[in-house]
Amino acid sequence: MKHPIKVMVKRWIKGICLGAAVLCIPIGADAAAGQKDLKVSAEAACVMDLQSGTVLYDKNMNKKEYPASITKIMTTLVAMDNSSLSETVKYDDRAYTNWESRASNIGIVDGEKLSMEDSLYAIMLASANEVCNGVGIHVAGSIDNFVAKMNEKATELGCKNTHFMNPNGLWNKDHYTSPYDMALIGRAAMQNEDFRTIASTKYYDIGKSNKRKYIDPMANHHKMLNSGDMPKYAYKYCIGGKTGYTDKCRYTLVTFAKKGNMELVCVVMRVDGSPYMGTNAYTDTTRLFNYCFENYEKTMIQDDSANEINKEYLFTNFSPFYSKDTSSLHVDENAGVILPKGVTLEQTEKKVTYLPKPEVQNGKNVIGKISYIYHGEEVGGANIYYDETNAATLKDSINMSEWFEEAVETANKEKFPVKKLILLIILFLCVVGVTVICILRIRGYQQKTQNRRHYRKTRRHMRKKDLDFYIKR
Repeated sequence: MKHPIKVMVKRWIKGICLGAAVLCIPIGADAAAGQKDLKVSAEAACVMDLQSGTVLYDKNMNKKEYPASITKIMTTLVAMDNSSLSETVKYDDRAYTNWESRASNIGIVDGEKLSMEDSLYAIMLASANEVCNGVGIHVAGSIDNFVAKMNEKATELGCKNTHFMNPNGLWNKDHYTSPYDMALIGRAAMQNEDFRTIASTKYYDIGKSNKRKYIDPMANHHKMLNSGDMPKYAYKYCIGGKTGYTDKCRYTLVTFAKKGNMELVCVVMRVDGSPYMGTNAYTDTTRLFNYCFENYEKTMIQDDSANEINKEYLFTNFSPFYSKDTSSLHVDENAGVILPKGVTLEQTEKKVTYLPKPEVQNGKNVIGKISYIYHGEEVGGANIYYDETNAATLKDSINMSEWFEEAVETANKEKFPVKKLILLIILFLCVVGVTVICILRIRGYQQKTQNRRHYRKTRRHMRKKDLDFYIKR
Protein backbone atom coordinates (compact mmCIF):
# COMPACT_ATOMS: atom_id res chain seq x y z
CA MET A 1 0.00 0.00 0.00
CA LYS A 2 1.37 3.43 -0.95
CA HIS A 3 2.14 5.87 1.82
CA PRO A 4 -0.85 8.28 1.91
CA ILE A 5 1.32 11.37 2.45
CA LYS A 6 3.57 10.47 -0.48
CA VAL A 7 0.51 9.98 -2.66
CA MET A 8 -0.79 13.36 -1.54
CA VAL A 9 2.55 15.05 -2.33
CA LYS A 10 2.67 13.52 -5.82
CA ARG A 11 -0.87 14.69 -6.51
CA TRP A 12 0.10 18.09 -5.17
CA ILE A 13 3.08 18.27 -7.55
CA LYS A 14 0.85 17.34 -10.48
CA GLY A 15 -1.55 20.05 -9.46
CA ILE A 16 1.00 22.86 -9.35
CA CYS A 17 2.27 21.84 -12.76
CA LEU A 18 -1.10 22.32 -14.38
CA GLY A 19 -1.02 25.98 -13.52
CA ALA A 20 2.29 26.95 -15.09
CA ALA A 21 4.25 26.08 -18.18
CA VAL A 22 6.19 27.47 -21.06
CA LEU A 23 4.79 26.44 -24.42
CA CYS A 24 5.84 27.24 -27.94
CA ILE A 25 4.54 25.58 -31.06
CA PRO A 26 6.69 24.45 -33.98
CA ILE A 27 5.52 24.23 -37.54
CA GLY A 28 2.34 22.15 -37.42
CA ALA A 29 -0.88 21.60 -39.30
CA ASP A 30 -2.29 24.96 -38.21
CA ALA A 31 0.68 26.94 -39.50
CA ALA A 32 2.11 24.87 -42.35
CA ALA A 33 -0.07 26.36 -45.05
CA GLY A 34 0.93 29.93 -44.19
CA GLN A 35 4.62 29.12 -43.94
CA LYS A 36 4.66 27.57 -47.39
CA ASP A 37 3.73 30.98 -48.77
CA LEU A 38 6.73 32.66 -47.11
CA LYS A 39 9.47 33.47 -49.59
CA VAL A 40 12.82 33.27 -47.80
CA SER A 41 15.99 33.64 -49.84
CA ALA A 42 18.26 32.19 -47.14
CA GLU A 43 19.41 28.62 -47.73
CA ALA A 44 18.64 27.86 -44.09
CA ALA A 45 16.68 29.66 -41.38
CA CYS A 46 15.17 29.20 -37.93
CA VAL A 47 12.92 31.21 -35.63
CA MET A 48 12.93 30.18 -31.97
CA ASP A 49 11.13 31.36 -28.87
CA LEU A 50 13.74 32.77 -26.48
CA GLN A 51 11.99 31.54 -23.38
CA SER A 52 11.27 27.90 -24.18
CA GLY A 53 13.68 27.20 -27.04
CA THR A 54 10.88 25.79 -29.18
CA VAL A 55 10.97 26.36 -32.93
CA LEU A 56 8.34 28.49 -34.67
CA TYR A 57 9.85 28.37 -38.17
CA ASP A 58 12.22 25.96 -39.87
CA LYS A 59 13.90 25.96 -43.24
CA ASN A 60 16.79 23.49 -43.35
CA MET A 61 17.50 24.58 -39.78
CA ASN A 62 19.88 21.67 -39.09
CA LYS A 63 21.93 22.15 -42.24
CA LYS A 64 25.61 22.90 -41.64
CA GLU A 65 26.52 26.38 -42.87
CA TYR A 66 29.46 28.74 -42.46
CA PRO A 67 28.54 31.39 -39.86
CA ALA A 68 31.01 34.23 -40.50
CA SER A 69 30.84 36.89 -37.78
CA ILE A 70 27.71 35.65 -36.01
CA THR A 71 30.30 33.34 -34.42
CA LYS A 72 31.08 36.34 -32.19
CA ILE A 73 27.88 35.73 -30.19
CA MET A 74 29.45 32.55 -28.87
CA THR A 75 32.79 34.36 -28.38
CA THR A 76 31.08 36.99 -26.24
CA LEU A 77 29.08 34.40 -24.29
CA VAL A 78 32.17 32.31 -23.45
CA ALA A 79 34.14 35.43 -22.49
CA MET A 80 31.36 36.52 -20.13
CA ASP A 81 31.21 33.06 -18.58
CA ASN A 82 34.94 33.12 -17.84
CA SER A 83 35.74 36.73 -16.94
CA SER A 84 34.37 39.95 -15.49
CA LEU A 85 33.67 43.13 -17.43
CA SER A 86 36.14 45.07 -15.30
CA GLU A 87 39.16 42.94 -16.23
CA THR A 88 41.89 44.48 -18.36
CA VAL A 89 42.77 42.76 -21.62
CA LYS A 90 46.32 43.32 -22.91
CA TYR A 91 46.76 42.78 -26.63
CA ASP A 92 49.84 41.66 -28.53
CA ASP A 93 50.65 40.73 -32.13
CA ARG A 94 48.93 37.34 -31.69
CA ALA A 95 45.64 39.21 -32.03
CA TYR A 96 46.19 39.26 -35.81
CA THR A 97 46.62 35.47 -36.09
CA ASN A 98 44.90 33.86 -39.09
CA TRP A 99 44.04 37.26 -40.54
CA GLU A 100 42.48 37.91 -43.92
CA SER A 101 42.29 41.10 -45.93
CA ARG A 102 39.44 43.53 -45.30
CA ALA A 103 38.62 41.84 -41.99
CA SER A 104 36.75 44.16 -39.62
CA ASN A 105 38.90 45.67 -36.86
CA ILE A 106 39.32 48.70 -34.61
CA GLY A 107 43.07 49.03 -35.15
CA ILE A 108 44.36 47.36 -31.98
CA VAL A 109 48.17 47.73 -31.62
CA ASP A 110 50.75 45.64 -29.78
CA GLY A 111 50.69 46.36 -26.05
CA GLU A 112 47.31 48.11 -26.08
CA LYS A 113 45.02 47.62 -23.08
CA LEU A 114 41.23 47.72 -23.01
CA SER A 115 38.72 46.66 -20.39
CA MET A 116 36.81 43.45 -21.05
CA GLU A 117 33.64 45.54 -21.31
CA ASP A 118 35.12 47.78 -24.02
CA SER A 119 36.47 44.70 -25.79
CA LEU A 120 33.08 42.99 -25.90
CA TYR A 121 31.42 46.12 -27.30
CA ALA A 122 34.09 46.15 -30.00
CA ILE A 123 33.33 42.50 -30.81
CA MET A 124 29.56 42.83 -30.98
CA LEU A 125 29.17 46.32 -32.49
CA ALA A 126 32.27 46.81 -34.67
CA SER A 127 32.78 43.07 -35.30
CA ALA A 128 36.47 43.54 -34.47
CA ASN A 129 38.25 40.33 -35.40
CA GLU A 130 41.57 41.10 -33.71
CA VAL A 131 39.72 41.84 -30.45
CA CYS A 132 38.18 38.35 -30.57
CA ASN A 133 41.65 36.82 -30.71
CA GLY A 134 42.96 39.02 -27.92
CA VAL A 135 40.02 38.25 -25.65
CA GLY A 136 40.43 34.54 -26.35
CA ILE A 137 44.12 34.66 -25.38
CA HIS A 138 43.31 36.64 -22.23
CA VAL A 139 40.57 34.25 -21.10
CA ALA A 140 42.14 30.89 -21.97
CA GLY A 141 45.86 31.50 -22.50
CA SER A 142 45.71 30.80 -26.22
CA ILE A 143 43.31 30.98 -29.13
CA ASP A 144 43.18 27.18 -29.38
CA ASN A 145 42.24 26.84 -25.70
CA PHE A 146 39.52 29.44 -26.08
CA VAL A 147 38.11 27.71 -29.17
CA ALA A 148 38.01 24.48 -27.13
CA LYS A 149 35.86 26.31 -24.59
CA MET A 150 33.58 27.49 -27.39
CA ASN A 151 33.07 23.94 -28.59
CA GLU A 152 32.48 22.71 -25.04
CA LYS A 153 29.82 25.37 -24.57
CA ALA A 154 28.17 24.40 -27.86
CA THR A 155 27.93 20.80 -26.68
CA GLU A 156 26.57 21.92 -23.32
CA LEU A 157 23.82 23.91 -25.06
CA GLY A 158 22.78 20.90 -27.17
CA CYS A 159 24.30 21.94 -30.49
CA LYS A 160 24.56 18.98 -32.87
CA ASN A 161 25.94 20.53 -36.05
CA THR A 162 28.51 22.99 -34.75
CA HIS A 163 32.30 23.07 -34.71
CA PHE A 164 34.37 26.20 -34.21
CA MET A 165 37.94 26.74 -35.36
CA ASN A 166 38.43 30.39 -34.32
CA PRO A 167 36.68 33.02 -32.17
CA ASN A 168 35.88 35.48 -34.95
CA GLY A 169 34.23 33.49 -37.75
CA LEU A 170 36.82 34.05 -40.49
CA TRP A 171 36.34 31.29 -43.00
CA ASN A 172 37.65 27.80 -42.30
CA LYS A 173 36.25 24.68 -43.91
CA ASP A 174 35.94 23.06 -40.47
CA HIS A 175 34.26 26.08 -38.88
CA TYR A 176 30.50 25.62 -39.20
CA THR A 177 27.17 25.67 -37.41
CA SER A 178 23.45 25.55 -38.27
CA PRO A 179 20.56 27.99 -37.86
CA TYR A 180 19.07 25.87 -35.08
CA ASP A 181 22.37 25.66 -33.20
CA MET A 182 22.93 29.40 -33.58
CA ALA A 183 19.44 30.00 -32.21
CA LEU A 184 20.36 27.89 -29.17
CA ILE A 185 23.54 29.93 -28.73
CA GLY A 186 21.67 33.22 -29.12
CA ARG A 187 19.03 32.11 -26.66
CA ALA A 188 21.68 31.26 -24.07
CA ALA A 189 23.44 34.58 -24.62
CA MET A 190 20.23 36.55 -24.12
CA GLN A 191 19.85 35.04 -20.66
CA ASN A 192 22.84 37.18 -19.67
CA GLU A 193 21.75 40.75 -18.91
CA ASP A 194 25.18 42.18 -19.82
CA PHE A 195 24.96 40.55 -23.22
CA ARG A 196 21.47 41.98 -23.72
CA THR A 197 22.77 45.45 -22.95
CA ILE A 198 25.70 45.17 -25.36
CA ALA A 199 23.72 43.54 -28.18
CA SER A 200 21.04 46.26 -28.02
CA THR A 201 23.48 49.21 -28.04
CA LYS A 202 23.48 51.33 -31.19
CA TYR A 203 26.62 53.38 -30.54
CA TYR A 204 29.57 53.03 -28.17
CA ASP A 205 32.63 55.17 -27.61
CA ILE A 206 35.74 53.66 -26.02
CA GLY A 207 37.44 57.05 -26.15
CA LYS A 208 41.11 56.32 -25.71
CA SER A 209 43.56 53.68 -24.52
CA ASN A 210 47.10 53.50 -23.19
CA LYS A 211 48.38 53.47 -26.79
CA ARG A 212 45.94 55.74 -28.57
CA LYS A 213 44.54 59.10 -27.58
CA TYR A 214 41.53 58.67 -29.82
CA ILE A 215 39.59 55.57 -30.92
CA ASP A 216 36.81 55.99 -33.44
CA PRO A 217 33.30 55.61 -31.93
CA MET A 218 31.61 52.37 -32.88
CA ALA A 219 28.21 51.90 -34.50
CA ASN A 220 26.23 48.66 -34.42
CA HIS A 221 26.32 47.11 -37.90
CA HIS A 222 22.83 45.59 -37.57
CA LYS A 223 20.54 47.71 -39.76
CA MET A 224 17.29 46.54 -38.18
CA LEU A 225 18.50 47.99 -34.87
CA ASN A 226 20.65 50.86 -36.15
CA SER A 227 19.41 51.63 -39.65
CA GLY A 228 21.75 54.58 -40.32
CA ASP A 229 21.65 55.35 -44.02
CA MET A 230 19.22 52.45 -44.66
CA PRO A 231 16.05 53.51 -42.81
CA LYS A 232 13.92 51.05 -44.76
CA TYR A 233 15.39 48.19 -42.69
CA ALA A 234 14.55 49.71 -39.29
CA TYR A 235 12.43 47.27 -37.27
CA LYS A 236 10.83 48.72 -34.16
CA TYR A 237 10.66 45.37 -32.39
CA CYS A 238 14.37 44.60 -32.81
CA ILE A 239 16.26 44.42 -29.48
CA GLY A 240 19.68 43.33 -30.76
CA GLY A 241 21.60 40.99 -33.00
CA LYS A 242 24.78 40.31 -34.93
CA THR A 243 25.67 40.52 -38.60
CA GLY A 244 28.04 38.27 -40.53
CA TYR A 245 29.64 38.21 -43.96
CA THR A 246 32.58 36.78 -45.88
CA ASP A 247 32.87 36.02 -49.56
CA LYS A 248 32.71 32.27 -48.93
CA CYS A 249 30.17 32.30 -46.09
CA ARG A 250 27.90 34.89 -47.75
CA TYR A 251 25.51 36.89 -45.56
CA THR A 252 24.41 35.58 -42.17
CA LEU A 253 22.28 37.34 -39.58
CA VAL A 254 21.08 36.72 -36.01
CA THR A 255 18.34 39.02 -34.75
CA PHE A 256 16.46 39.31 -31.46
CA ALA A 257 13.01 40.88 -31.38
CA LYS A 258 10.33 41.53 -28.78
CA LYS A 259 6.68 42.34 -29.37
CA GLY A 260 4.34 42.46 -26.41
CA ASN A 261 5.36 39.60 -24.15
CA MET A 262 6.95 37.49 -26.90
CA GLU A 263 10.72 37.39 -27.46
CA LEU A 264 12.08 35.60 -30.51
CA VAL A 265 15.43 34.95 -32.15
CA CYS A 266 15.69 34.64 -35.94
CA VAL A 267 18.72 33.13 -37.70
CA VAL A 268 19.21 33.27 -41.46
CA MET A 269 22.30 31.76 -43.09
CA ARG A 270 23.86 31.82 -46.52
CA VAL A 271 21.90 34.65 -48.08
CA ASP A 272 23.32 35.73 -51.43
CA GLY A 273 21.63 39.11 -51.69
CA SER A 274 23.42 42.13 -50.17
CA PRO A 275 21.53 44.85 -48.23
CA TYR A 276 21.60 46.89 -51.44
CA MET A 277 19.50 44.27 -53.24
CA GLY A 278 15.73 43.82 -53.00
CA THR A 279 15.88 40.47 -51.21
CA ASN A 280 18.42 40.02 -48.45
CA ALA A 281 18.99 38.87 -44.87
CA TYR A 282 17.07 41.84 -43.46
CA THR A 283 14.01 41.34 -45.63
CA ASP A 284 14.02 37.61 -44.84
CA THR A 285 14.24 38.29 -41.10
CA THR A 286 11.52 40.95 -41.14
CA ARG A 287 9.20 38.66 -43.07
CA LEU A 288 9.77 35.78 -40.63
CA PHE A 289 9.29 37.92 -37.53
CA ASN A 290 6.09 39.46 -38.88
CA TYR A 291 4.71 36.03 -39.69
CA CYS A 292 5.44 34.62 -36.21
CA PHE A 293 4.16 37.67 -34.34
CA GLU A 294 0.98 37.69 -36.41
CA ASN A 295 0.23 33.98 -36.08
CA TYR A 296 1.19 33.18 -32.48
CA GLU A 297 0.22 34.66 -29.16
CA LYS A 298 1.48 34.20 -25.61
CA THR A 299 -0.50 33.97 -22.40
CA MET A 300 1.39 34.46 -19.13
CA ILE A 301 0.52 32.15 -16.26
CA GLN A 302 -0.75 35.15 -14.33
CA ASP A 303 -3.53 35.59 -16.89
CA ASP A 304 -7.08 34.52 -16.17
CA SER A 305 -7.01 31.14 -17.93
CA ALA A 306 -3.94 29.85 -16.06
CA ASN A 307 -5.10 31.36 -12.77
CA GLU A 308 -8.42 29.56 -13.16
CA ILE A 309 -6.60 26.23 -13.46
CA ASN A 310 -4.66 27.01 -10.28
CA LYS A 311 -7.81 28.01 -8.46
CA GLU A 312 -9.89 25.00 -9.46
CA TYR A 313 -7.30 22.26 -9.06
CA LEU A 314 -4.63 23.38 -6.64
CA PHE A 315 -6.03 25.60 -3.99
CA THR A 316 -9.37 23.83 -3.79
CA ASN A 317 -8.26 20.20 -3.59
CA PHE A 318 -5.22 20.79 -1.42
CA SER A 319 -5.98 24.05 0.39
CA PRO A 320 -5.61 22.47 3.89
CA PHE A 321 -1.90 21.92 3.24
CA TYR A 322 -0.71 25.14 1.60
CA SER A 323 -1.75 28.46 0.14
CA LYS A 324 -0.82 30.27 -3.08
CA ASP A 325 1.63 32.49 -1.21
CA THR A 326 3.38 29.66 0.63
CA SER A 327 3.49 27.03 -2.09
CA SER A 328 6.95 25.48 -2.35
CA LEU A 329 6.50 24.39 -5.99
CA HIS A 330 6.72 26.87 -8.83
CA VAL A 331 8.01 27.62 -12.32
CA ASP A 332 9.70 30.78 -13.57
CA GLU A 333 7.64 33.91 -12.97
CA ASN A 334 7.65 34.81 -16.67
CA ALA A 335 6.56 31.34 -17.78
CA GLY A 336 3.75 31.43 -20.29
CA VAL A 337 2.03 29.60 -23.11
CA ILE A 338 2.49 30.30 -26.82
CA LEU A 339 0.07 28.74 -29.29
CA PRO A 340 -1.19 29.54 -32.77
CA LYS A 341 -3.94 32.10 -32.51
CA GLY A 342 -7.25 30.37 -31.96
CA VAL A 343 -5.76 27.36 -30.19
CA THR A 344 -6.37 27.08 -26.46
CA LEU A 345 -4.40 25.37 -23.73
CA GLU A 346 -7.20 22.85 -23.29
CA GLN A 347 -6.45 21.52 -26.79
CA THR A 348 -3.00 20.32 -25.71
CA GLU A 349 -2.06 17.15 -23.87
CA LYS A 350 -0.18 17.67 -20.63
CA LYS A 351 2.55 15.35 -19.38
CA VAL A 352 4.26 15.58 -15.99
CA THR A 353 7.55 13.79 -15.31
CA TYR A 354 9.59 13.62 -12.11
CA LEU A 355 13.34 13.40 -11.73
CA PRO A 356 14.80 10.44 -9.79
CA LYS A 357 16.72 13.00 -7.75
CA PRO A 358 16.42 16.79 -7.52
CA GLU A 359 18.89 18.67 -9.70
CA VAL A 360 20.27 22.13 -9.00
CA GLN A 361 20.05 24.36 -12.08
CA ASN A 362 20.90 28.06 -11.87
CA GLY A 363 20.68 27.84 -8.10
CA LYS A 364 17.19 26.31 -8.13
CA ASN A 365 16.11 22.81 -7.12
CA VAL A 366 14.48 21.18 -10.16
CA ILE A 367 12.28 18.21 -9.24
CA GLY A 368 10.45 17.64 -12.51
CA LYS A 369 9.06 19.04 -15.71
CA ILE A 370 5.71 19.68 -17.29
CA SER A 371 5.51 19.15 -21.05
CA TYR A 372 2.79 20.00 -23.53
CA ILE A 373 1.99 17.93 -26.59
CA TYR A 374 0.16 19.36 -29.58
CA HIS A 375 -0.62 17.39 -32.74
CA GLY A 376 1.45 14.48 -31.46
CA GLU A 377 4.61 16.49 -30.84
CA GLU A 378 6.16 17.77 -27.65
CA VAL A 379 6.00 21.51 -28.22
CA GLY A 380 7.33 22.98 -25.00
CA GLY A 381 7.47 22.78 -21.27
CA ALA A 382 8.80 24.21 -18.02
CA ASN A 383 10.90 22.98 -15.14
CA ILE A 384 9.20 22.53 -11.78
CA TYR A 385 11.17 24.07 -8.94
CA TYR A 386 10.98 23.12 -5.27
CA ASP A 387 11.72 25.83 -2.71
CA GLU A 388 11.25 24.75 0.92
CA THR A 389 11.67 28.30 2.23
CA ASN A 390 8.25 29.25 0.86
CA ALA A 391 6.43 26.22 2.20
CA ALA A 392 5.35 27.66 5.56
CA THR A 393 2.03 25.84 5.83
CA LEU A 394 3.17 22.58 4.30
CA LYS A 395 6.47 22.59 6.17
CA ASP A 396 4.59 22.71 9.47
CA SER A 397 2.64 19.61 8.47
CA ILE A 398 5.13 17.41 6.60
CA ASN A 399 8.88 17.01 6.70
CA MET A 400 9.57 17.35 2.98
CA SER A 401 13.21 16.34 3.43
CA GLU A 402 12.05 12.70 3.35
CA TRP A 403 11.40 13.10 -0.36
CA PHE A 404 13.88 15.81 -1.32
CA GLU A 405 16.89 15.26 0.96
CA GLU A 406 19.44 16.50 -1.53
CA ALA A 407 17.39 19.51 -2.52
CA VAL A 408 16.68 20.75 0.98
CA GLU A 409 19.88 21.81 2.70
CA THR A 410 18.18 23.76 5.43
CA ALA A 411 16.53 20.64 6.79
CA ASN A 412 19.95 19.19 7.51
CA LYS A 413 21.03 22.25 9.48
CA GLU A 414 18.53 21.86 12.33
CA LYS A 415 20.32 21.81 15.68
CA PHE A 416 17.92 19.26 17.14
CA PRO A 417 15.84 16.87 14.98
CA VAL A 418 12.54 17.63 16.69
CA LYS A 419 10.38 16.43 13.82
CA LYS A 420 12.30 13.19 13.42
CA LEU A 421 12.00 12.57 17.16
CA ILE A 422 8.25 13.11 16.98
CA LEU A 423 8.01 10.70 14.07
CA LEU A 424 10.01 8.10 16.00
CA ILE A 425 7.77 8.51 19.06
CA ILE A 426 4.68 8.09 16.92
CA LEU A 427 6.20 5.02 15.29
CA PHE A 428 7.08 3.58 18.70
CA LEU A 429 3.56 4.16 20.02
CA CYS A 430 2.13 2.48 16.95
CA VAL A 431 4.37 -0.55 17.45
CA VAL A 432 3.43 -0.73 21.13
CA GLY A 433 -0.24 -0.41 20.30
CA VAL A 434 -0.10 -3.16 17.71
CA THR A 435 1.82 -5.38 20.14
CA VAL A 436 -0.75 -4.87 22.92
CA ILE A 437 -3.60 -5.64 20.57
CA CYS A 438 -1.88 -8.80 19.42
CA ILE A 439 -1.25 -9.92 23.00
CA LEU A 440 -4.88 -9.30 23.98
CA ARG A 441 -6.12 -11.18 20.95
CA ILE A 442 -3.81 -14.11 21.75
CA ARG A 443 -4.97 -14.19 25.37
CA GLY A 444 -8.59 -14.07 24.26
CA TYR A 445 -7.95 -16.98 21.91
CA GLN A 446 -6.32 -18.97 24.69
CA GLN A 447 -9.28 -18.33 27.05
CA LYS A 448 -11.74 -19.47 24.40
CA THR A 449 -9.73 -22.64 23.84
CA GLN A 450 -9.65 -23.36 27.58
CA ASN A 451 -13.44 -22.85 27.85
CA ARG A 452 -14.06 -25.27 24.97
CA ARG A 453 -11.89 -27.93 26.64
CA HIS A 454 -13.73 -27.52 29.98
CA TYR A 455 -17.07 -27.77 28.22
CA ARG A 456 -16.09 -30.96 26.41
CA LYS A 457 -14.75 -32.52 29.63
CA THR A 458 -17.95 -31.63 31.47
CA ARG A 459 -20.07 -33.17 28.70
CA ARG A 460 -18.10 -36.41 28.84
CA HIS A 461 -18.46 -36.57 32.62
CA MET A 462 -22.22 -36.03 32.41
CA ARG A 463 -22.62 -38.72 29.79
CA LYS A 464 -20.69 -41.21 32.01
CA LYS A 465 -22.90 -40.46 35.00
CA ASP A 466 -26.03 -40.99 32.89
CA LEU A 467 -24.69 -44.30 31.62
CA ASP A 468 -23.89 -45.56 35.15
CA PHE A 469 -27.37 -44.58 36.27
CA TYR A 470 -29.04 -46.67 33.54
CA ILE A 471 -26.81 -49.65 34.25
CA LYS A 472 -27.75 -49.69 37.95
CA ARG A 473 -31.40 -49.69 37.07
